[in-house]
Amino acid sequence: MPSPAEAKVIACIAEVFDNKGEAAPPLGPDTRLDASLGLDSLDFAELVVRLEARFGGDPFSHGASERVGTVAELARLYEDPRWQRAG
Repeated sequence: MPSPAEAKVIACIAEVFDNKGEAAPPLGPDTRLDASLGLDSLDFAELVVRLEARFGGDPFSHGASERVGTVAELARLYEDPRWQRAG
């Protein structure tokens, strides 16, 4: 079962697929965030915008250099308080 942060990431990924008019593949904490997911670079840019809105910050625009390869790793990065807006 995904953590609350992982569930937010999964929901955002599903929204990107919905916006493309496609059904999202099965998604979970171990889902790889690579070309096999079926998203292109513009889709990933949309995902980052959605994640920023959902989590209240964008770690990548604030200098995060962590490499992320899975939904779980991305969720951990976004829930890190260093990258959230004060507020």
